[in-house]
Amino acid sequence: MADVLGKVKQVIAEKLQIDAEQVTMEAAIVEDLGADSLEQADILFSLEEEFGIRADDSDEADGLKTVADIVAYLEKKIG
Repeated sequence: MADVLGKVKQVIAEKLQIDAEQVTMEAAIVEDLGADSLEQADILFSLEEEFGIRADDSDEADGLKTVADIVAYLEKKIG
């Protein structure tokens, strides 16, 4: 999980131009980190590319509200 979290933090910090220290497991992507809907999509696309996966269920991807949600989703997808 640490490797997944590290990559998620790196991608989110880069896309939102914030300090990686702000990206905690509890942080909400919109409310806490200030992402808009386009940035959220960009983050997801970048993570798909980083991990070599596809978000095949848009409803599931839409439910990713926190960093913890994203990490759990990625861990499930990559097995």
